[in-house]
Amino acid sequence: MKIKYLFAGLVVSTVMLSSCTQVDEINRLEGIGTAQLSVKGFIVGNTDEYPAIIDPEAGTITVQVPYYISDTDPIMGDLTQMKLEATTPVGYSFNPSISGIHDLAAGYRTNLLDDKGHATSYTILAEYVKSSSTDIASVVLTEMERATIIIKAPAAEGEHGTVSIYKTSSAIDGALHSAIINVAPWATFECSAYDPETGIADLSDYPQITVTAQDGVTKAVYDIVVDYPAIKDYGAGYTAALFGFQPLTSDPRGFEVGANTTMAVVGDYLILSNRLDVSKMPVYDRFTGKYLEDVKVNVTGLPTDRSFAAICTDDAGHLIAATYVNSNVNYNGGVITDPNVRIFAWVNGIENAPKPILWADMNGSYFQGAPRGVNGQNNYDMFNTISCKGDITSGNAAIGTISRAHPRCVILPFVNGTYSKAYVEWAGNGAGAASMWCSTKCRMLTSEAPWSYVWDQGMARMGIFYIPAGTANNRCVFFEQPESHWWVSPAPLTPNWSYVTRSNDVIEFNGTQLLATTNGYSSNGNWTYRLYVADITMSPNSKSLGTGLVFDSRDGNAKGNEGVPGTGVTVTGMSSGYSFTTGTVLGKNATEMNDVIFARSEDGTAVQVYMLVSDQALIAYEITCFDI
Repeated sequence: MKIKYLFAGLVVSTVMLSSCTQVDEINRLEGIGTAQLSVKGFIVGNTDEYPAIIDPEAGTITVQVPYYISDTDPIMGDLTQMKLEATTPVGYSFNPSISGIHDLAAGYRTNLLDDKGHATSYTILAEYVKSSSTDIASVVLTEMERATIIIKAPAAEGEHGTVSIYKTSSAIDGALHSAIINVAPWATFECSAYDPETGIADLSDYPQITVTAQDGVTKAVYDIVVDYPAIKDYGAGYTAALFGFQPLTSDPRGFEVGANTTMAVVGDYLILSNRLDVSKMPVYDRFTGKYLEDVKVNVTGLPTDRSFAAICTDDAGHLIAATYVNSNVNYNGGVITDPNVRIFAWVNGIENAPKPILWADMNGSYFQGAPRGVNGQNNYDMFNTISCKGDITSGNAAIGTISRAHPRCVILPFVNGTYSKAYVEWAGNGAGAASMWCSTKCRMLTSEAPWSYVWDQGMARMGIFYIPAGTANNRCVFFEQPESHWWVSPAPLTPNWSYVTRSNDVIEFNGTQLLATTNGYSSNGNWTYRLYVADITMSPNSKSLGTGLVFDSRDGNAKGNEGVPGTGVTVTGMSSGYSFTTGTVLGKNATEMNDVIFARSEDGTAVQVYMLVSDQALIAYEITCFDI
């Protein structure tokens, strides 16, 4: 990664270009005098730009080149191979021209001609400049990497900066003993509790950190502060990325092409389904994204000849998995599956064998013909996704799924672990075209009738529907597309396969009702997806999805990417069919499956939200109620 140093304080002119320009181009601005002049240089083969100090009295223009142009290796730029770009007042020009490649170590002589033909002689030079940056880039507690730490540089000369470690858990006290401090490139730091052999600092006694810049002169002192964060009365507070990665052909990290389509959180584990082989469900640390190869889900007793595409967690943290069923040869590669629906729950932890909780024939009385018989049709395509509200082992609970071939939400009620007859729901009348696709999810919000739930179309019509509790067929609220932080389809109700919305999840948090979804856009056949989260409130209306923006992983929040660390065109901000680093992304997402789920921290001060794009990405963010 190249260093992009800014020496704005050294440049006489602060005039900036309003559009992208090519190297060697002369940009002319209205105005008079050399105060309107600015020059910058480029090293051949490097796109980084370096501003210059202009001294009319001495007749010099000196391009400021970082001493090392690499963050990690002592690589110096070649000052004999440089190009120039200038912004001048209207009517001014350089003679001879500054176009071409110049040896600025030796200097290049030219004249600046004003609008009356008067010439001022200049020598354009380049010099190496050591960085004055004294930033602390990060402080990481090795025993609690997800700790909330805010670093603020000194506001003025003579003042101290701060490293604020927020005590969001009692575990912070122990974690302070083992910290890693990362400072600006080529800077150094001193800390009385730092062990250079291990690279670990003990911050438990709150030692100061003194950072010395590469120039050896500029210094900054940082104080360690451990404090309880203020809690917001309502809504989301500090939000940041937890992790993000792309599975690659060289490093799949537990992914398998076409296999991993839904997610579930159990304790500190994030589990992905494997619809090709249920015994290979990958497990991750849900706070770091680390692939836990040695942690396995016990699948004893699960039928090996069935596909388990759909998994979820109930409100008590039990993992649930359901078999895919299909009677339509137009789906699932033309394979007609066993019509028996089988659902299992891991009631004693994922390390123990699951318990069967439902075994019913799609043709039998349990499903009451639902969704068979809908509009006179008898095909079905179900259990690509599921959700569960309530404790599947105790009291009332409800599992929600959808029928893709003949769009309906299907609800499976349970009482104390025993199932009763399934219901078919259609509360979308007048709320846009009826379409459900592979990753459409019926997210249950109530555990008993009258039913409330959210469902998404999972495809190009991009609709997301909120169904409040009730019995009326027309009680649906159809969310309009957001006008920002979103790839907006030109015709929302007309399928445009360059735009999709897939999957959803909902959670109540700090007085809000948060809804998450994935929003996708295709350019030249490459699909990218972003994670979008909004507070739809407890009484949503059609505009709630847009007006309630909390953040999206590509564009951040209303303050932009700086308001939400980790957002942007990065591996934590988007998925892509192309690699953000090196290597080849695992697959093409041929299943057209995405999933998004929420999970809650044990102390209730935060929720985590996860985005899965089959074959291509796993991204996670944490939303807290901390007012920082």
